[in-house]
Amino acid sequence: MNADDLSAILPELALTVLVLAILTIDLFLRREDKWLLTPITVIGLGFVGYACWTVWGLNQTVFAGFYRVDDLSVFFKVATVVIGILASLFAPAYLAQRKLPLGEFNVILLFSLSGMFVLASASDLITLFIGLELMVMPAYLLAGFHKTDRYSNEGGLKYFLLGSFASAILLFGISWTYGLTHSTRLSEIGGLVSDGGAAGLVAIAMLTVGSTFKAAAVPFHYWTPDAYQGAPTPITGFLSVGPKLGAFALLVRVFAEGLGVSGADWYGVMAILAVLTMTGGNIVALAQTNVKRMLAYSSIAHTGYIIAGLAAFAHATDPAIRTQGIEAILFYVLGYGVMNIAAFSVVGMLQRDPRRYGGLSAFAGLAGRAPALAAAMAVLLLSLTGIPPTVGFFAKLYVLVATVDAGVAWLAVAIALNAALAAFYYLRVIVYMYMREPEADPAPIDRSPLTAFALAISVAGVLLLGLFPDPIISFLRASAASLL
Repeated sequence: MNADDLSAILPELALTVLVLAILTIDLFLRREDKWLLTPITVIGLGFVGYACWTVWGLNQTVFAGFYRVDDLSVFFKVATVVIGILASLFAPAYLAQRKLPLGEFNVILLFSLSGMFVLASASDLITLFIGLELMVMPAYLLAGFHKTDRYSNEGGLKYFLLGSFASAILLFGISWTYGLTHSTRLSEIGGLVSDGGAAGLVAIAMLTVGSTFKAAAVPFHYWTPDAYQGAPTPITGFLSVGPKLGAFALLVRVFAEGLGVSGADWYGVMAILAVLTMTGGNIVALAQTNVKRMLAYSSIAHTGYIIAGLAAFAHATDPAIRTQGIEAILFYVLGYGVMNIAAFSVVGMLQRDPRRYGGLSAFAGLAGRAPALAAAMAVLLLSLTGIPPTVGFFAKLYVLVATVDAGVAWLAVAIALNAALAAFYYLRVIVYMYMREPEADPAPIDRSPLTAFALAISVAGVLLLGLFPDPIISFLRASAASLL
């Protein structure tokens, strides 16, 4: 380790200091002063975000090749910081109503973010696995964070057991890969199939299963609905976007960077997974009458859209079109992260009464009781549907263009049909908000200024990213170019 190595991981060091600071401050704060942890966490994450910019353009491998700090990793880290700030702002009011410890939440959240940082910069399969476990171990704790709620306990336990099983498969795939290539470096496993033959395909299959489980792709999604429904709602919002971002960092590193030269060998698997995931998630979401569970299944469908970008990358031979596939993935992950965590927060705002579980009837007549909240939810749902000029529209458009340009038009047709299918259940919530009478005993609304502020900046982000995407597109192009 030398000074250059340490300067390259300045964002990770800043995040570590923040975790230790929150852990220490929480010990000495009085109960009535615990609210201070939120502004300290948000400001601290702001400094971590600034530290990310200081390594922009570095594009070098450090720690003897185990860690790569390139523009792609900076993108994932900045997106991680954005998600972390939103999660920190959405959670306090909900946790306070249920007397859940804010300090523990912030510390566990930051530990999970640190795992996402490691995943973003991993250039070795061992580093990838360490980052993955550092990300998901805190996520298991967050899923079961409400210890006196049996649904939270059940969701956390299922997430832990199935997640551990998937981690074991991934680890076995890494071992198999090392046995065939005699290396764990991503830059040295490109010949896995050409050199390993059928054994190489088995290794790729295990890497695929272990990776796509974390992204909740069909048929490895069974943990998702119960874990998402049982977890405290703002935490569900984080779980639906944070670990997914980390999972796609893993998929991009392993398949685009490590196995990119043999894309033709795994293109078919990714294309089939994309169609199964988007179709399966949408069909089951149609049958849900609980909005929280509906958003859980819809998050599975969005995973399918993002995997389609990876399939486009694998099928293309032109480097420019391959880069386009990666850009589509990055834009979708960022846009989805902002709109989905905010949509879950609205569900949480209607659960001020702990006996409410986010049923569709709780949204009936919301436009009359809270016009601003209904309007915000409507914008978020329209974005998740893919209606212009929101970020959700451009996210789907970029994936569609990438698949068509890569020569997989049939996959673009599948995406368009699934987007039309998803419109039914997203727009149904808007119909309930604007065209149905409220319940006789309507759900009380959380009107915390902090939650309202976070929701406002999320909705503004959804609209601004859709109306003025050019600055972020330039950022994405530079990030994707550093990979190829």
